Amino acid sequence: MSEKIIKINIELFKKEYNNIVEIPCNILEKVADIKNSYSCFNSYYDPKMIWAKKIFNNKDKYNKPKIKNRVHIIIPEFTKTSETKRSLIGYLNKLSNKNKVLIYEKIKDIIDNSKDTLDEIFSIIINYIKINDDDIYSELLDLFDKDFLTSNINIYWDNYLTNREWDPPTYIYDNNLLLLNDEYDLYCDYIKWKKNIHNMNKIWIKYKENEIIILLNNICDHINYIINADVYKYILDILLEQIHKILCIKKYTEIIDKIKTIDYKKFDNSTKFLIYNIFEL
Repeated sequence: MSEKIIKINIELFKKEYNNIVEIPCNILEKVADIKNSYSCFNSYYDPKMIWAKKIFNNKDKYNKPKIKNRVHIIIPEFTKTSETKRSLIGYLNKLSNKNKVLIYEKIKDIIDNSKDTLDEIFSIIINYIKINDDDIYSELLDLFDKDFLTSNINIYWDNYLTNREWDPPTYIYDNNLLLLNDEYDLYCDYIKWKKNIHNMNKIWIKYKENEIIILLNNICDHINYIINADVYKYILDILLEQIHKILCIKKYTEIIDKIKTIDYKKFDNSTKFLIYNIFEL
């Protein structure tokens, strides 16, 4: 994909940034709107930085993100299954390092007394693992019967490989998410997807240790396939980042050797750093 890149001398940008004393109200309002509507921007949006970019871009108009008016529908379902799910979700929401022993006991009791809904319980826990980096959620898997756990991990693993869930979705290939253009929902979806796959890759390292090389080879093969294609740089970066995170836990010299064959001189520094990090392993 072709993209128009505007380069600004970093020293000029720093000078303009440091000279900013007062930030216009419309910029502060924009930042507040974005933070209120899109939680994934809470740690990224700096009103001073936005104003500095506005000065350089010489644009007078900013479109406010649409306020999300979500309708919450509560379905009064009182079956045994729904009560079990609500209890499980309640415990998962309360789970912390301080209370994990007590909460684990409660969740273990739910698992032991829900033989007919174990698949749904397993799915709920997997979804919490995807969105939470803390290992206290992944450790919940060990509460399941060993045979049941192995069977379900195999199912999820096969789907992960078959559906190429490690490969960025189409919207990531089709849209330059680093040039937002008010596509905040797409960027937030990207951040969620990236967190999901990194957390699931940790599960595969733990439970599919002898097969993780299959995933690494798939990612390497795809990198070689798109290496000369016209794709946005962050697509290559996220693939390399996956490889690095996995190799940090379990090293495979043959994968490192594959990365060494990449002609990385043509890439941006951020991509080069990811490759260098893999070399250092």
